[in-house]
Amino acid sequence: MLERISLKMIGLLRALFAVTLFSVATARTYASEVKLSEHLPENSISALRALLEAAMTEAESIQLRNLVEQDFEGRKIVAKSAKNPQLRTNVTLRKEQNFERDDSEINNRLLYSLTLSKSLFHWGALEANRAKGNLNLEIEELKTFEAYRTLALDIRKKYLAILVARKEADLAQRNLERAQARVELERERLKAGTASTIQVYDLEVALNSAELDRMKKKNALDDQIDLLARRSGVSSEEISSRLISEIPRQAILNASEIASIEKLFDERLNQGLSVQTQAKSLEFSEKDLHISNQRLKPKIGLSVGLTQYEMDEIGRRRAEEIVYAGITIGWSLFDGRATRGNKISAIARIEQVKRQLESAKSTYEFNLQRTKKLLNLNARILERDEEALNQASNYLNDTKKDFETGRASPDDLEKIELAFATQEVRTNRSRSEYHNALANISSLLGFDTFAQKFIDQRSQ
Repeated sequence: MLERISLKMIGLLRALFAVTLFSVATARTYASEVKLSEHLPENSISALRALLEAAMTEAESIQLRNLVEQDFEGRKIVAKSAKNPQLRTNVTLRKEQNFERDDSEINNRLLYSLTLSKSLFHWGALEANRAKGNLNLEIEELKTFEAYRTLALDIRKKYLAILVARKEADLAQRNLERAQARVELERERLKAGTASTIQVYDLEVALNSAELDRMKKKNALDDQIDLLARRSGVSSEEISSRLISEIPRQAILNASEIASIEKLFDERLNQGLSVQTQAKSLEFSEKDLHISNQRLKPKIGLSVGLTQYEMDEIGRRRAEEIVYAGITIGWSLFDGRATRGNKISAIARIEQVKRQLESAKSTYEFNLQRTKKLLNLNARILERDEEALNQASNYLNDTKKDFETGRASPDDLEKIELAFATQEVRTNRSRSEYHNALANISSLLGFDTFAQKFIDQRSQ
């Protein structure tokens, strides 16, 4: 009795231990998912979230995917139809005259037939063809999910790039104003005889360079806004109205947090969209081979119908309605080796897709590792640039105080202001690159909550 109780207690403890391990693993996965998704840029930039929301319905790529899915939804119905009953009719109305009789006249004759048929047994070929229709649609749905994923990444990347380009355009404008002021000052000194012509010329050359740089930066900004408008389906004017002054500062994942993400790689391997697509393609090719293997086997069906013969069994002309029902057997005995060719082709396609599946897994793992390294690099770069920006801000505040007390000249203040603006551009670019790497690895792991929301809506 005690032995039985001990065995039961051991069983309960094992079950409790298994549940605990599962809970811990789930909690770790969930914690990693939340940590990644909470750092996506749209969580701190409401304008980007609104733009993503609009792009997920207005983008041309998504609208095109809707039409493609409708196409394959129709093909799915066609593939399913071979297993369903088929109803056919044939009606002929004709004029006829019997020339063997002298008194024969031209008469009307109506001939008709009605047939209901259904395939009964095709060695699983009809079921395989139906499955192919389902797999085709599922593959296209996965491609639609990939379109959502890449669209969300592209919208984020382009929007952040625009904010950086805007900072660069502002810096170019400030450099131009500084160059204009220096040229005006040097021209006044030339008039007063305290400056030479070559000094004015050098500054005018620098001014021309600053004007060209401002034009290029402004054109680059406008071009990026137009590209985002084309990609998202939202007008350039609306995008311009949604721009903010800079990319907000956010908490940066440390090295150990980034390293912990790698624990998710193996468990998420088969959930990569490219891997799932190749797995479905392999199933499709295997169904193709099964169909090829049944081509030369007898096929059994059922027919029920009503028909009218125009002659009876001894050749007399008279209308006669006949109702019939029976089993039909069709058997292709030789098809000129077409079946053999289909088998060879199907087997080759299976081997090809198997390799593509392994390649998709390898590529997926490679992209995860590559993106993790890039995320770690960009995080460390951003840490340095945030610190440099903080130092530049402190220097700027100290110089302003020194300028007010007369310990710093206007030229000193201008140099520090320019250095701060330059570092501000560099830091915003680092923030953009960090956000892109973080969004990329979140998306690859299936933790892009924004894209996933629309994917889930399509899956329902």
